Amino acid sequence: MSILKKFFTVSGLTIVSRVFGVVREAVLSHFLGACSEMDAFLVAFKFPRFFRICFAEGGFHSMFVPYFIDFGAKGKRKGSFLFSSRIFTLLFWVMLAFSILVFFFTDFFVTIMAPGFVEDPEKFNLAVQFTRITFPNVAFVALSTVYSGILVSHEEFFPVAFSPILVNIVLISSLIIGNDITSAGYRISFGVLLAGISQFVFLYFYTKRLRLPIPHLSKIKISNKTKEFLKKLTPVVVGAGVAQINVFVDSLFCSFLPSGSISFIYFADRFIQLPLALFGISMATILLPEIATAITKKGKSTNFQDKVAIFTLRLAIPSVIGLIILAHPLISTLYGHGKFSAFAVNSTTTVLQIFAIGLPAYIMSKIFSSILFAEKDSKTPVIAAIISIIVNIVLNCILISYWGIIGVAISTSVSGFVNAYVMYIKSKRWFVLDRTTIIALLKILLASCIMGVCMQLIRGNCLCVLSEITYIACSAFLGLLIYTILLLLLKDEIVVKMCKQAVKIIKH
Repeated sequence: MSILKKFFTVSGLTIVSRVFGVVREAVLSHFLGACSEMDAFLVAFKFPRFFRICFAEGGFHSMFVPYFIDFGAKGKRKGSFLFSSRIFTLLFWVMLAFSILVFFFTDFFVTIMAPGFVEDPEKFNLAVQFTRITFPNVAFVALSTVYSGILVSHEEFFPVAFSPILVNIVLISSLIIGNDITSAGYRISFGVLLAGISQFVFLYFYTKRLRLPIPHLSKIKISNKTKEFLKKLTPVVVGAGVAQINVFVDSLFCSFLPSGSISFIYFADRFIQLPLALFGISMATILLPEIATAITKKGKSTNFQDKVAIFTLRLAIPSVIGLIILAHPLISTLYGHGKFSAFAVNSTTTVLQIFAIGLPAYIMSKIFSSILFAEKDSKTPVIAAIISIIVNIVLNCILISYWGIIGVAISTSVSGFVNAYVMYIKSKRWFVLDRTTIIALLKILLASCIMGVCMQLIRGNCLCVLSEITYIACSAFLGLLIYTILLLLLKDEIVVKMCKQAVKIIKH
């Protein structure tokens, strides 16, 4: 399967999932806005979201696939079944124990995540109650990842990419249904729990339908392979979840700021998650089995990863420009209604623009970490994570007293670049930074800058005439058109190839 076909398979469903995600956030902002109840829910949601990123999109997933492929390459189907069952069993008992621990010591966990809430008893109590409802979700997410890891190992990307759509449908439904029964905070909290269960059931039956090895609960038995895997699991999860760990740090500092600050960070981050999922996570998912197979077969580095990197930047860099220019109308259109005030719109816009600058770093970090995990290198991601977190904490301590929420956003973006750079140093042997690559990157930068200037001119002349929705659609379309034409004139390899294929299709 070609890189383009794989990309569109994964990212096509990811686009649908993120559209549902945007609808979910719009409904959530309508019912709650940026208030104490919203802040309390977002703190409670940190753990489920962190585990979803680390397991479903990050460390565990990236580490499990190379080990599972090792068994498949050696023709040991029974071995792959035993390995996945042992991991499944260990996860089940660990997550069960962890969930019970959090249930009885919720006050302690909330105090760690948001120490500033202690001074606001109402907000603190809401966070405690929401955490107890949502936290069992992490067990179902972790167990679901074993099934998704098996599917990815067999290059069955569809069910893995579709399951987040199911999650968003459940969450949207939970907000709409029962409006007269209880508050939106409680509805979405129960929705998070139900979404985790739904995803688990869906992936289980899909794996069974394809007649792939189905892991089951078994006796706890740690083989040499399992022991090797477990030794690397903790640092891998920490390394892959560095972006979310930094979000934890941001929430901690924001808990000392006025109510709504955590909400501003959250809603801005949701816009960053769209291109991150489309380009970073999709490409990392595609690249993982390729690198793992090459290593298993003792193959040499090919130019596949170079194509992945440039292809990703070809999409990521113009996305940065577009997000910066369209930030305010996007936030205003999607969130600026109901209880989401004009002040909340402006604050979220500023945070989003700063986050957008760090987007290329977040995306490339996914690709670098995927390569490192395929090599079973768990040390580098955790070193990068530790350095990045330290940078984020130090910058937050310095900047938050001067710029408040803006200082928090700057700290996050800078730490993202630090994380990407540290991982690149160790994974660069898989990349060939030759003349062709540099020229391709310069073409992307030039086309993106010119596109940005044109979009800014459109903004100055059209925003006062058109409605915000029409302006966003027209500006995005014209920006994409200008960018594509510029790359075509600059003879960009991928764009030229796609245009030739389009001409052939039209002729036929």
